[in-house]
Amino acid sequence: MPSVSDAFGDVLYVYPSWVQQGEAGEWLGIDVEWVYPLLAWAPILVSNVLGTDALPLVWVLLVTALDAVAFHMLLRVPRGPVLACTWLALQLALGPVAIARIDTVAVAIAIIGVAVLRGVRPGLAAAAFTVAAWMKVWPGVLYLALLIARRERLRVLAAGAIVSAAVLGVAALLGSGHALSFLTQQEDRGLQIEAVAATPYMWLTTGDDAYVYFDRDIWTYQVDSDGVGMVAALATPLLVGAVVVLCALGALAVRRSHGREAIVWLAVALVAAMIVTNKVGSPQFVLWLTVPALLLAELGARRHWIGVGAILAVSVATQVQFPWSYDWLVVGDPGAVLLLTVRNLLHVAILVGSVVMLLRAGRRGPFAVSGEERREQVANAAGLDEEPVMAEAALEHDGLGARHAGRQPGGEPLLVGDGEEPVARDADDERR
Repeated sequence: MPSVSDAFGDVLYVYPSWVQQGEAGEWLGIDVEWVYPLLAWAPILVSNVLGTDALPLVWVLLVTALDAVAFHMLLRVPRGPVLACTWLALQLALGPVAIARIDTVAVAIAIIGVAVLRGVRPGLAAAAFTVAAWMKVWPGVLYLALLIARRERLRVLAAGAIVSAAVLGVAALLGSGHALSFLTQQEDRGLQIEAVAATPYMWLTTGDDAYVYFDRDIWTYQVDSDGVGMVAALATPLLVGAVVVLCALGALAVRRSHGREAIVWLAVALVAAMIVTNKVGSPQFVLWLTVPALLLAELGARRHWIGVGAILAVSVATQVQFPWSYDWLVVGDPGAVLLLTVRNLLHVAILVGSVVMLLRAGRRGPFAVSGEERREQVANAAGLDEEPVMAEAALEHDGLGARHAGRQPGGEPLLVGDGEEPVARDADDERR
């Protein structure tokens, strides 16, 4: 068994063992059930091109190349340098896990999807989100947010359907009867020690009322005590219910506000809900918040940067927890459990805060902001470093031209279609 502090454990041990199992005649997701969607094989098999011994090295090269493509595409959109630097900061904050999981590839593809939205290509963005979701499920909520936000819903639906049909078609040709097994494979697993719901039980491990054990089938440390089974059983229905409720709230908020403020907070809330209600809670889950963080940074007002700061903080706390203090967490050290508690409370705070902001964004039409935040948005939209008064004048000038051209001032907002309202208007805007 590898060291519990080995952040590259999946790349060094798990992925090569899966390949060897497949080469022996039992491919996960094809011949037997698997916890991941089928496209999770893509980066693993590409990394195995030189054999399992070279798989870890090729994996790092593959991830570096894919991240470079996504980074380049971010630099080409408005506020691109800010978004690219935000992404780099989040990767550094999370540490080695940021490049050592399948989630890394899914994040890069999702970021490419966000970038192509700037080119008014919702179909390509939907395809990118769907491809990423066939690697790890979580990008599916970005697809849902896109479906709620865009007017071209048929195009978004068609793109998702085409990608999914292609994946399932290839699976059928390979004789797979387990292509959708990832939807139910997690039902019987226990409560992972990092999960938000596991926090109270981890405090019990500091005494004798709970204990941590290693599940060799899924290579995961889980906690066991009275009531853990019921909590684990309720987690998945709660996750599904949270996503459904948030989508309904998001659709209502977007309809009332006609702006990107609501849809961005919806994206944050959906991803945060998938983490908070999840019975797994692996450190790489923090990577899921990367795309919502970039959407917040793209808006750029103070309240949005507070959200980015919270995601940055949870990334730092996660890196300190894994790999640097994970050995202590496994044995129930109170200091390590306290760190876990702080990290999980940050996750809850991100979820609660994003839901509150989503509800506010949909209250009585466009989201009202303070004068100071309005000046920040004016400067960001104008793309200027001048004083607010000059930026306001530049924005008004750009706005006149934009309206005549049938587009939005300041460029195409992420996730939102042509002709929709800007993120916010103050009281003077309403009177005008």
